[in-house]
Amino acid sequence: MNTPLPSDLRTRLGAARPFLLTALVALLIAGFVAAAVAHAPTRPLVWMVAYLVLVAGVAQGVLGLGQALLPVQLPTTRWCTAEWLLFNGGNAGVIAGTLLAAPALVAVGTALFVAALLAFLLGVRGAGRGWLLHAFRAVLAVTCLGACVGLALSFARVAA
Repeated sequence: MNTPLPSDLRTRLGAARPFLLTALVALLIAGFVAAAVAHAPTRPLVWMVAYLVLVAGVAQGVLGLGQALLPVQLPTTRWCTAEWLLFNGGNAGVIAGTLLAAPALVAVGTALFVAALLAFLLGVRGAGRGWLLHAFRAVLAVTCLGACVGLALSFARVAA
């Protein structure tokens, strides 16, 4: 028996839809790229597959769902659209900059990405307490730390 979702839950899941769909697309692209390069993988392409899975896929899905389910008041559609653009524009910049060995492009992508992470943090303000909120913030912190390490490695690679 299919029971309809309460309208509030439907609205909340709808707010997460762009993030979840993009996460799904990133995971599918990662799978296709992994399959296509399996016969002769290169470090940059293997890195890109991992990035697509972990950041553009899993992290984006977790952050989009968390923001939709945790706060008492959902962020506005405009806020979520800006987050989506910053997050995915940042991902595109980091991926392109890494594959092209262009640290300046990685830096721009990282700046957009970190701005998106800050927006996600602000998007759950007033969410109260609980382990899910702590887990959400932990994902934000680990993702931000990874972005900073990646940026440093990008510049270190060029300097070497």
